Amino acid sequence: MFRPRIEAVLFDLDGLLVDSEQAWYRARQELATEFGKVWSESEQRAQAGVHTDVWVGNVRACLEGALSSDEVQERIVSKMESYYLAGEVPLLPGATDCLRHCSENYKTALASGSPRRLIEAALSGARWHSFFDEVISSDEVAKGKPAPDVYTEVLLRLGVKPEAAVVLEDSGAGIRSGKAAGTVVVVVPNPETDPGPVTLALADHVLRTLSDFQKIFPVQHSST
Repeated sequence: MFRPRIEAVLFDLDGLLVDSEQAWYRARQELATEFGKVWSESEQRAQAGVHTDVWVGNVRACLEGALSSDEVQERIVSKMESYYLAGEVPLLPGATDCLRHCSENYKTALASGSPRRLIEAALSGARWHSFFDEVISSDEVAKGKPAPDVYTEVLLRLGVKPEAAVVLEDSGAGIRSGKAAGTVVVVVPNPETDPGPVTLALADHVLRTLSDFQKIFPVQHSST
């Protein structure tokens, strides 16, 4: 089957490049505990890849309205920022090498559901800014994942057609977002954001780690 030459690789952040899900869980648990509430593992899994407004609304519901939406967002984002700055959010296996390889051979972008403030903290902490041609938060588009908006927008910025792009994801919302945008979707499953077998089956490729990316997409050199 004909497959267009790959021109761009689009990365998610949380659960794919950084092992941040436990940090998000910790931040939400800590806030819930302050108000005598419980933030469960199942509630945490449901937030993977979603728009900030969605998880803020869900946390606020857990707190039964004890804080405003703005207060919830500021409290959680401040906690997460402190974890990044303290070096408490580990990088996932193969992340830096995969980013370096892709940035040397393709247009490379980050499309994350995290607020821009946390994206910048994560990139600064890992020294990854130089790897990306474009960086976008789903807060900057109309709808977050699983809607295609964030990937559609970053492809417009890159000037790349969807069929010539690969999306790398870990969550169910991310898989559906990439497929809805018309891209090739590659998944590196993370136990913290388990998409489930039905959604996982939508992906074009499933990898063990990011280190396997080059095996699936070897660099295509132009013929002379």
